[in-house]
Formats: sequence, structure tokens, C-alpha cells
Amino acid sequence: MKNKLTVRLITVIVLSISLLAGIMAPIYFYLQPRMYIKQEARYVADFSQRLKAVEPFEGEALKEFFDNSNVAYRVYVFDEDFNPVFTSLEMGNNKKFLLRLFGDKLEQFSETSTPAYAKIDDESAIRLYTSCTIEGKTYYINIKNNLSGVGKVFSLSNKILSYVVAGYVIICSVILFLAISPSVKAVREVTKVAKDISENNLSVRYQGRIRKNEIGDLALSINKMADTIQDNINSLENYNFVLREDYRYMAEHEELRRTLLRNITHDLKTPLAVISSQVEMIRTCDEQEKKDYYYESAMEEISKMSHMISEVLQMTVDERRIEYKESQHINASDIITELCNNNSAYIKSCELELITDITPNLQLNTIRKYMEFVFRNYLANAVQNAVKKSAIVVSLKEADGAIRLSVENTGKHIPEEMEDKIWTETFTTSPSGKENSGLGLYIVKEISLIEHTRCGFDNTEKGVRFWFDFVNYPNKN
Repeated sequence: MKNKLTVRLITVIVLSISLLAGIMAPIYFYLQPRMYIKQEARYVADFSQRLKAVEPFEGEALKEFFDNSNVAYRVYVFDEDFNPVFTSLEMGNNKKFLLRLFGDKLEQFSETSTPAYAKIDDESAIRLYTSCTIEGKTYYINIKNNLSGVGKVFSLSNKILSYVVAGYVIICSVILFLAISPSVKAVREVTKVAKDISENNLSVRYQGRIRKNEIGDLALSINKMADTIQDNINSLENYNFVLREDYRYMAEHEELRRTLLRNITHDLKTPLAVISSQVEMIRTCDEQEKKDYYYESAMEEISKMSHMISEVLQMTVDERRIEYKESQHINASDIITELCNNNSAYIKSCELELITDITPNLQLNTIRKYMEFVFRNYLANAVQNAVKKSAIVVSLKEADGAIRLSVENTGKHIPEEMEDKIWTETFTTSPSGKENSGLGLYIVKEISLIEHTRCGFDNTEKGVRFWFDFVNYPNKN
């Protein structure tokens, strides 16, 4: 599943939010009305204390206080004989009404009583039965705060809250998806790069934005790992190239040595026997003329032996460590373009830009393996010596009857005293801290000698340009 990690993360977070909402909502629905009732009871108690403190404690003063309080309470204030002092309802200014309403409830009135919530006949309210004594006279106060419509309000608010919670979960899911998707996408790309590298495709690199977080560090490490592997493979290929040639060279000369040893052993027996007999004749002969003859004959045999040994030594000297292979007809432009494409990601990961100037459809009869080897070593040399964030220019054009491949980088010039040294074995111009075998340019020079062509470099205005001329040859071994 392509987005398996994204779906998994979002599912876990959404379930966590939903679980939290599922736990908190019942608690909220349970506590909300009770907290509201408790708060309203405090308001009623506070109102009663302020009502008792009104001076003078008479109808007009109490009415003015009630009007200024802006409350919707139902208030009854009457004396010991049920005479009304103040009522918030006009019908309450009736002694009989007050007697019928509170005649059997006087024992509930107390100066220390507190508001109580009650629900009678589908009517819910907070009621307070209290009293106060002013100038030796007792007054009874009843305050009622009707809460009948509060239940419907709570029901509506809870319904709205349910929609808000559902909307919150959906919005959080969308925001989380948008927030997590870039990171998950980066993880997938890094995984794909790592998989390609594990399948020996070292031309790929992570091309996305490398952020300063764990994923960015992972991507950067994978790119550096791929660069290191590619550099090591290039060095190993150089060593393998030389080792294969050395092995072939040693195998051929080991066989030659054995053959020569057998031949020399056989060929030296006769002249040694002749020289031995002639020396013996010189020792025993008395005539000077015969001594001279034997002496000249012995010297002639010695001269033949010396000539034979010289030829043997000459035959054992082999200066050609790289031999011709079968040339083939190739499209040099397509080959160099393909090599540039394969190495573009590697060059970009080294913070360099690749610029190509390749003449299309350049045909050539040469050894493709050698062309690829020259390009790979020139490119590796350019990358190792180039200044960061500069360009590497690869060019393939016709020049002086040949096809010239050149690779240019921006960096330090090569001093004149090193012009000949750079082509020698194990010599390297790589900056300190970068390992290089030094075999690349040496083998390039060997190939130029076998190809009977030219290679070299030029110090340009910004850096160094290495070049190699490929010459057309007929198909042959």
C-alpha cells in the first residue's frame, strides 16, 4: 500500500483524539448543568444577602433595589402576620395568597438556610427560604429562580458541541494528513534511493529538499554513502584493470621464462663444451699458431653466447602492459551522453553542475571500453578537484582529424613542475582528505600510447581541462 505509513499515523492520531473526546464529552455533559445550578445558587444566596441589607427595609426601597438588580427572580417578602412587604409579582400583594402559599412552610425559613435546587411537576428552580430580624421584627423572604428553559438550552448546546467535536476531528485529520504527507513522502523517496543503491544502481541520489531533521540527516547520509561507494568502485576498477593486465603479463612471461630456460639450457651446452675443449687444447698445445687458432675459436663461441644472452634479456623486457582489443564502430556522441546522464545525480550530490557540449552523431571506429575508461577517470578527477557549487563541462567535438573528449572543472591550476608527474603511476592531485589511487591518469596515458594518439591537459582561466583524442582505426585485433 503506497500510503500505508500515512494512513497508519493519521488513524492512530484520529483514534486518540476521538477517544479523548469520547471520554471528555460525557464528563462535560454530566458536569455542565450541575455547575450551572451551583453557580446560580451562589447568585441567589448573594442576592438574598444584599436584599437583607437594604435600608430602610420597606416596600419602596426593596422595589428600587430589585429593579436595579436586573434579575428575573420571583421574590416574596412578608412579615410574621403574612402582610406583604415586597413581591416581584402583583398577585403576591395579597395576604391570603401568601398565607395559602407559605402558611405550612414557615419552619423552612431560617436566617442560615441556603438555596436548594428542586424539580416539581416538570418545573425546575432554585428556591431559597430565609428570614431576617430587623428592629425586633421578623421578615420572611422567599426567592425563586426558575430554570425550566435551561434544560432545553443545555440539550441544544450539547448537540452543537457534538457537531463541533466531529468537525474538530475531521479538521485535525486533514491538517495531520497535510502535515505528515511531506515527511512520509520524503521517507518513501529515501527508501527508494536506498533500494536502488542496494541493487547496485549507484547513479541515483535523493533529489528532494534536505531539511534539518532526522529524515534530512538520513537522506544526506545515504547520498554520502552512495558517493563513497562509487568512489571506491572507481578505485577498485582501476586496481582491477592493472591487476588483470599484470596477471596477463605475468602469466605470459612465466611461460616465456620456462621456455627460455629450457632453450637456454639446451643451447648453452654445446658452446660451453666447445669452449672447455678449446681451453684445454690451449693449455696442452705448444705451437703458438694453434694456440691462436683455439683462442680465436673460443672467443667466437663466447661472442655467440653473449649475443644469445642479450637477445634473451631483450625478449624479457615488455613495455606494453595494455594490448589492443578488437575495435568496433560506435556512436561516440550517444555513449558520452549516456555516461553523462548516468553520472548526473552523482555530480549533483557533490554540489556541482554538469554542462555538456556534445556534437551529435559522431561516428568512430575504436575500442569502446577504453573510451568509457578515459571518461570515467577524467570525470572522477574533475569531481575530486572541483570547487563546490561550480560547473563541470564535458565536451566532445572534432579536432585535428580526431574526436576530442575533454572534461573541464573549476579549481586550482596544475603547476608546471607537475605536468609530467601527473601521468606517472600512483601520483595523485586529489586534495588532502580525499583518497585516490593515482592509477587513473597513468592508465589513460598507457591507453594513448597503445592507441597511438594524444592526451593532455590545459590550465584554463577558471581551472583545468583534460582532453583525449580518439582516432578512427579499421576493425582489427
